[in-house]
Parts: sequence; structure tokens; C-alpha cells
Amino acid sequence: VETVDRSRPVALVETTGGVELGATTEFGILTLGRTATRGPCRVYYFLGPTPLVEDGTVVATGGPFCTAQIDLRTQSVRVLDHSPVNEPLKAMWTTDGAQVTTVEVQLARDEGVSGDVLADPGQDIPAGAGVFAAVDDKLRFVGLVSGRATVQSDEGVRAYYTFAGVDRVRELLAIPSRWPVDYEPRFRPDGINVLKPITEKR
Repeated sequence: VETVDRSRPVALVETTGGVELGATTEFGILTLGRTATRGPCRVYYFLGPTPLVEDGTVVATGGPFCTAQIDLRTQSVRVLDHSPVNEPLKAMWTTDGAQVTTVEVQLARDEGVSGDVLADPGQDIPAGAGVFAAVDDKLRFVGLVSGRATVQSDEGVRAYYTFAGVDRVRELLAIPSRWPVDYEPRFRPDGINVLKPITEKR
């Protein structure tokens, strides 16, 4: 193909503890690790326009995110190299591994609110939904929605969404890598051969 379709860089991850939403980034499939931080999983993701399913493993990174590791490549987007300022933002997620929901969002600009906080767009956004910035018609990963917060004021109750943002990705990168540098071939039943890191034998 002339261009790589990176328009749906989201994933649904079934773990032994439940279901997680995540994003497919240059650093892997990132989740919040709320249902499991390690163990087997099943990943629903997109390769171009095509929804796919692959078995994998959830791995704790030692930082704020977990990764869902699978044999095959997914569509992925780069991480924004700075905290978002004026870039158009959107939240994206998939709840069934086949359809993607997209909601336009904005950083909260209210007095007394700072940090990685989104204004309430008027539609519920689930935890783990990916937040992306549009830069030169390309998506850049900004973070994962981590929760909903409300603030009581004289004007009433205001709702916000917090997200684990670019600074938390920096924390992930600051942790020394524990992955081996040597690889060995893995022969899959479907005939696709992949290289997997050599791990210590237990």
C-alpha cells in the first residue's frame, strides 16, 4: 500500500481479571493494568481497516503502564514529544474489537484546574481510552484516560477526565530496560514465523 493506515490505533485486551482498553503505540500496546499486570491475555486490534485477534501476554513495565505483548505487529502511532498545548485532541476506544468510538475532546482551561485534565465533552469516556493529538494530519499518542473527576463550585458541579499523559510515558522510558537483546525463532501453527526474545529458562 502507498500509505499505512494508522487511523485506529486502539486495542481491547481481555485479561484473566477482566477487560482493558488500550492504545497501540511505538512502545507497544499500552494499558493501565487495572485488571491484570501480568499473565495471559487476548488482544483485539486493527491492522489497517481489518480487526484481528491475537493471544498474548500482559507484562508490567514497572511504570504507570502495562504492555500487552503479541507476536505480530499492530498499527501504531508515535508519542507526542511534548505535553499537548493547542493541538486538536480526540479520545478513541473500542469496546468490541470491531468498531471504534471517537470523541473530540479539549484540555480543561478552567481556573484552578491544571495538569493532564480534559474538559467533559458531554459523553462518557471509559478508563483506558486513548487520547490522541492530530499533528500534520497524523495521530500522536498523548495518553490514556485514567478517571473522571468532579468539582463542586458556586456555579454547580463541573466534570473532568484525567489522563496518564506524556510525562507518564517519560517515566516508562526512564526505567532501565529488562528485555534481552538476543532473539530466537518461534514457529507458529498458522505458518507465520516470528523472532521472540530469549528469556531465562526456569
